Amino acid sequence: MSQKFFTRIKLNGSALLMLISMLPLAACSTYNGVTQRVAQSITPYKITIVQGNFVSHEAAAQLAVGMSREQVKDILGAPLLTDMFHAQRWDYVFYFKRGAKEIVQPRHFIVYFEGNQLTSWAGGESLPSENELIAAIDGNNRASTRSKQKEEAST
Repeated sequence: MSQKFFTRIKLNGSALLMLISMLPLAACSTYNGVTQRVAQSITPYKITIVQGNFVSHEAAAQLAVGMSREQVKDILGAPLLTDMFHAQRWDYVFYFKRGAKEIVQPRHFIVYFEGNQLTSWAGGESLPSENELIAAIDGNNRASTRSKQKEEAST
């Protein structure tokens, strides 16, 4: 039966060449989520990227209304964004990305001034502590070891 089928189909050289050239295009369409995960699992190691100005919960708790710009800069560091159109606002943007994965922890902390005095800030509701950030980047074992060492040193 299969011989009859193949004898009915007669391919000339150009039709055969076109069929062979279409084969790689069909293979490209099968690159889906499963094959992407397989490809990512065999790719080389990618480092964890920490980008921006990290503002911890402890640092944000030190802010007080009426502080000068210099005092705020001493506590939080230099802002990532200072916009000439919004001179009364400093933006601290932070995220870290573990290897080939999506952004794990994006943060946006905004400080508002009136003249040279701090008036308010936003985005501090869900800021991680320094220990939580270390745990997220390095893994829970290393951060818990550091927090235990700090506790032992304080007692």
